[in-house]
Amino acid sequence: MSAYADWIGRQRRRTTVLEASDLARLAAVLDRPAPPAEVPPAWHWACLAEPVRRSDLGPDGHPRRGLFLPPIEAPRRMFAAADMTFAGALLPGQETELVETIANVEEKTGVSGALTFVTVERIFSQGGETRVSERQTIVYTAAPPAPRTPEADPPQAAAWRRETATDPALLFAFSAATTNSHRIHYDQDYATGVEGYPGLVVHGPLIALLLLEAMPARPLKRFSFRALKPAFCGETIAALGGPTDAGAELWAESGGAVLMRARAEA
Repeated sequence: MSAYADWIGRQRRRTTVLEASDLARLAAVLDRPAPPAEVPPAWHWACLAEPVRRSDLGPDGHPRRGLFLPPIEAPRRMFAAADMTFAGALLPGQETELVETIANVEEKTGVSGALTFVTVERIFSQGGETRVSERQTIVYTAAPPAPRTPEADPPQAAAWRRETATDPALLFAFSAATTNSHRIHYDQDYATGVEGYPGLVVHGPLIALLLLEAMPARPLKRFSFRALKPAFCGETIAALGGPTDAGAELWAESGGAVLMRARAEA
C-alpha cells in the first residue's frame, strides 16, 4: 500500500463562469482566432484556473504539496499522460463546475529509481451534465533527467506534418494562458541548476495541443497522450499524424526523437 493511500479520494470543487477571455488567451498562443461558440478539445486546460496565493507556492513554483496533492518528497514533477473524453462541448459564458479527485497514488521502482504516480480525475460539467472528463497522470521522481537519444526505429510515414519553433515568449505565454507556474518553463537557472535540464522545458500540454492543431479538424469523442521525452526551448517541434479507422494516430518529434505519442478518436 502506498504511503499516500489516505490521499486517495480527496476532492476539490470549483464553480464559476467559463470565460471567453481564457479561450482568447490560449488562441493567441496557438496563433489562431478565438473559438466563437465551443471550447475545442483539450482547451479546458485554460479554463477555471483557481488563483493560488504566493505563500502557498512550493519551491518549484507549483502549489506546494500537501494542499491538494500529496506531500511527496521527490523533487521533480512531470505531467506524464492524460486520457480525456468529450461527452459534449463546453460553452463559454456558462456557469461551469470542475470537480477534481485524487483517483490513485502508486509507488513503483524503475531503472532510474523510485517513482510515484498520482492519477487525478477532472470532471467539467455545465447545466448538471458532464461535458469533459480527464484522467491526468503526474509522476514524481528524484532521478536526474535522462539524456535524450534519437529513435532506433523511426515512426511510420505521416499523412500530415506541422512545425512550430519554440522560444521563451511562447513558453511564457502558454504558462500564463494555462496558469502554470512550474519554474522549469520560465526560470532558466532553476531548470538547469536545480532540476538538471539542459534548458527551459516545453510544456507537455502545449505539445499535445500542437498535435491536435495539426490534425485535420473533426469532432472528437476521446483524446489521450503519453509524454516520452522532453522538448527544450529553442527547438522546433514537428506535430505529425495519420488517419485510422477510429480517428488518428499522432506523434511529436524533435531532434530525431519522438517526444509524445497520442490517439484521437472521432
